[in-house]
Amino acid sequence: MEWRRLDIDRIEAALRALLDQTVEAETWERLHEEPLTPDATRRMLEGYRAVDALLADRVDLFGYGESERILELNHMVLCGPSPERRSQYASHLAATRRSFYDDSRGGVAALMDRYGRSRKHAPEVLAAKIYAQAVSAPQLFLEGNSRTAALLASYLLARAGLPPLVVTTATLREYHKLVERCAAIERDGITGMIGFGFAASKLAHFIRESRDTAFLAPDSAPLPAGGL
Repeated sequence: MEWRRLDIDRIEAALRALLDQTVEAETWERLHEEPLTPDATRRMLEGYRAVDALLADRVDLFGYGESERILELNHMVLCGPSPERRSQYASHLAATRRSFYDDSRGGVAALMDRYGRSRKHAPEVLAAKIYAQAVSAPQLFLEGNSRTAALLASYLLARAGLPPLVVTTATLREYHKLVERCAAIERDGITGMIGFGFAASKLAHFIRESRDTAFLAPDSAPLPAGGL
């Protein structure tokens, strides 16, 4: 494994550029996400900062006992680091926690099962499958699934020395189509399994074709994972 850091300034510029893009309200409804406002953009950027901190400390995010860190990424996307906002949405965050730990079909247990079955795949495929697991039904969180999934995918990619998943103005429309496809999938049954595999394959292709090394910190030489 070659752990790499993120270029937060480049990521911030890409996210802020998205604010100039027109996205129909119906699209956000199909994605089950709030519109990308300046505040939502700031919270997403804080999520990337959190991922970068995990990479800097070489934290095994999918290791035993680290599930709270995964949950924290979702909290960051929804509320950012603000104690006031977290207090305001305390009941929702508590409900998210219960669902995350108690829902055997869509919660963290199902996510870790998917990770265990996919961890030996190519990094792009692993990232795509974890993304699709979070976004397809039943979803990993009550809200903020696609944005949290992008952070999880970014962690897995950068941990392998590859650029993170960052949506740009050039890739936004294609990305939304892929997310909509994932969100429409019910994983149960043969049809769901086939649909999941197809969606994950398309997403892995998107990750390969759209990746940009500019989103990796230029001074972050590959770090060995010998400490894990």
